[in-house]
Amino acid sequence: MKPILFTFALPWLGTIHISSFFFTIFAGAMLATLWVVRSCRSRGLSPVVGIDMGIIAMLASVVGSRVFHIIFEYPGYYWEHPWRVFDFLSGGFVSLGAFVCTVVAWVYYFKWKGLSAAEYFDCGARGCPIIDFFVRLGCLLIGCCYGRVTECPLHLRFPPGSTAFYFMKDAPLHATQVYFMINAVIMWLGIHWWAKRRQFPGQLTALFLIWYGASRFLIEFLRGDRDRGMYLEWLVPTGISTGQFFMLLSMGAGFVLWRHWRRAHTAGGRDAAR
Repeated sequence: MKPILFTFALPWLGTIHISSFFFTIFAGAMLATLWVVRSCRSRGLSPVVGIDMGIIAMLASVVGSRVFHIIFEYPGYYWEHPWRVFDFLSGGFVSLGAFVCTVVAWVYYFKWKGLSAAEYFDCGARGCPIIDFFVRLGCLLIGCCYGRVTECPLHLRFPPGSTAFYFMKDAPLHATQVYFMINAVIMWLGIHWWAKRRQFPGQLTALFLIWYGASRFLIEFLRGDRDRGMYLEWLVPTGISTGQFFMLLSMGAGFVLWRHWRRAHTAGGRDAAR
């Protein structure tokens, strides 16, 4: 665990601390944007739109992840002292909020520009696993999004100073951050392979929504940070998290969009044949 990646001093400013979490997210955002731009070029689409998508995603992610953290995790903490909402350096972000807010922002952007949402969303879907990987790397470095206690030989123990140690002490925990990172790599490879065999615009987006929803839904059962919101504990022993509810929506949206965009593509092909 390494919450502070770099520390250096600057004249007049004093000691500057660079958070591992913010650095990994920034690096992931840059790489994901470059990959989206590359995907746009390979599809004969505007690379400028790809850059816009990256900028929009960065801004929307900060707002969305912060809002979700405040609403679903610690509303009382911020209600007590509202100024804490703007204390970004102390942490408090939920990746799910970044994902939802980015999708909404992209929809409005494509509508405003009169662009094909399906085509550009497919380019965005190819970059999403990259940012997901780096977000979980950041989680690993600071010790958040930790797993449940496990007897599995492959586990993680977090040192004092980490979020995991504060709640779980020195207990052996499921390496959920690593599970998410491995899943992101497999997802990126799978979507990259499928991109060469894409049958209709929007297929990669639908595939990502289904894959991401199903894989995260399962991994969430192994997480130990129950402060993110747990429900239906009377029905499911481990409970159902807020993230799992949204993952069900993600899978449902993926199946609906797959069917919708496939029908639209088929109908367009028939019209062209006439």
